[in-house]
Parts: sequence; C-alpha cells; structure tokens
Amino acid sequence: MEFIKAGGPLMIVIVFLSIAGLSVILERGYYFFKNEKDNGELLISHLEKFIKNGEKERAIKACDYFKNTSSKVMKTILIEYSGEKMSCCTYDYLEEKARECALRELPKLEKNMWILAIAANVTPLAGLLGTVTGMIGAFTAMSKHGAGDPTVLAFGISQALITTASGLTVAIPALIFYNFYQKKIEKAMIDMEKNVVEFINILRKM
Repeated sequence: MEFIKAGGPLMIVIVFLSIAGLSVILERGYYFFKNEKDNGELLISHLEKFIKNGEKERAIKACDYFKNTSSKVMKTILIEYSGEKMSCCTYDYLEEKARECALRELPKLEKNMWILAIAANVTPLAGLLGTVTGMIGAFTAMSKHGAGDPTVLAFGISQALITTASGLTVAIPALIFYNFYQKKIEKAMIDMEKNVVEFINILRKM
C-alpha cells in the first residue's frame, strides 16, 4: 500500500489495469486450455465412422465432447442439414455456411482481449505520465524550497521512477500474453478451416 501511495495517483490506474489484465490472462488461459485442443483428426475420424453407420446423434454428441471451434462448426452443419440435403448442396454453399458458423464463434475466442490490449498499451503511458508529473513536482518543490534539502528532489524522482517501473511491469507480461493468445486464436481459426473443409469433403462423398 505504501508503494502505491509513493507512486502517486496514477498508480491507481496502473493497479486497476494490472488486476483487469491478470483476470483476462487467467480467464483466457483456462478457456484455451479447456476448449481449444488440437484434436481435429481424431474428431473427423469419429464423425466419418458415425455418419457412415447412420449414427447422426452419436456424431453430434462427439462434437459436444470435443468442445473446440472446429467441433462447434461441424455440429452446426450436422444439425442443420440431413444427409440427403448435403448430397445436393454444392461445396461452395456448404463452405459458406461453415464460414458463417465460424464468424459466430470468433467473438468467443476474442472475448475480453480488448482489455488485455488496453492494459498492454495504456500502463506504460500512465507510467510515463507519472514520470513527467513526478519530475514536475520535484522541480517545483526545489524552486520553492531551494536545493539545500535533497529529500525534496528525491521524493519527486522516486515517484517518477515508481510509476515508470510499475507501468512497464504490467505492460510487458500483458503484451506477451496478448500476442500469445492472438496466435492461439489464429491457430484455432486455421485448424477450424482445415478441419471443416476436410469434413465437408467427407460429406460430399456420402
């Protein structure tokens, strides 16, 4: 608490953004660990087997079990169309329907990422602003009381350095995790597209 007070009022902004950023890091980490595992080939092999055997309900339950973006898109296709309709649909039409489903799933992958982006970008600026205000305060105090007392100057410099260090301490991990999760999102979408195209090709052959 004393450390926050020593950094001045801008430390409140930095601390708030650090809590928000950490919450998003933990929440997104749990989401990706639980839901976005790369098991597309295994899912497709199960779906192909169930569909060939006419076990559409088991195929849908298999999609529910895997829980990733690919499985959700494939489940939507399975529910929306019967086997007869699929054989009559063009490849482009099925691909377009899959793309619509993927666009509905994308916000779930990107949930709260804007908060992490703000934490990564704003905290170093808040730290820099704290540095400027701290130095202004230090020189203002020195102009009033003179340079005889070094504690007057030291207090302002200390405040400036605390906000800078705090801002960077929050911004660096926030930026690292933001880019890490963006890559996760990109990979999930690429895997989804690859798996869905393969799945549609299987359906066309039925």
